Amino acid sequence: MLEKHQQLLIILTAKQKSVYEKIIVAADEAKGGLFFLYGYGGSGKTFIWKILSSSIRSRGDIVLIVASSGIASLLLPGGRIVHSTLAIPLNSTEDSTCNIKQGSPLGKLIVKATLIIWDEAPMIHRYCFEDLDQTLRDILRFKDASSLDRPFEGKTIILGGDFRQNFPVITKGTQQDIVNATLNSLYLWLHYEILKLTRNVRFHGNQLGTHLDELKKISDWILAIGNRRIGGSVDGIEKV
Repeated sequence: MLEKHQQLLIILTAKQKSVYEKIIVAADEAKGGLFFLYGYGGSGKTFIWKILSSSIRSRGDIVLIVASSGIASLLLPGGRIVHSTLAIPLNSTEDSTCNIKQGSPLGKLIVKATLIIWDEAPMIHRYCFEDLDQTLRDILRFKDASSLDRPFEGKTIILGGDFRQNFPVITKGTQQDIVNATLNSLYLWLHYEILKLTRNVRFHGNQLGTHLDELKKISDWILAIGNRRIGGSVDGIEKV
């Protein structure tokens, strides 16, 4: 892990290094910190997860890495689906909590964890984050009474994703229902520090010769769709 961390450290871009150092400092201080890493596909979010996990794990500390979908979890070092790792109910409600009991093996693991990384967070209903917040307040309140009023009981948690992609799926939901279910409607959202990655390192770091310009055009085109700079409306329906 230490060797892997050193290898990744030397290829960090300036922006990635700034994000990495900010999160590592928060994790080392163990005073809690909520971050949201915002970046589109290819901007290096997965790379940040890898260097953070190798850095903390090389010291013998614990990092829990989860994702909102099975496909995304396969790209993460030791990644698992969030519902499995954190015992979040499949059908979360306003009053539900995670199935983690005080003193259980999973509860003890979370107490010892230095950092929790949650990828593809915007596609999950905000109730899931509220469930985790309430559960952590319950199982960690005996460890540090001074952190009772902190979000997630003072744990350092970083979420990642791109709001241009999937929102939570609400069966027969209106636009208002969907917006109300999103991450930034969460009562804790104001506590999050937003970190951004804006450079497509996937293309800049790949020597593809004549194909590079073509792939960059495709990347810019997809990004323009996400930003609604291209495409039109036909009878109120967005059409590209």
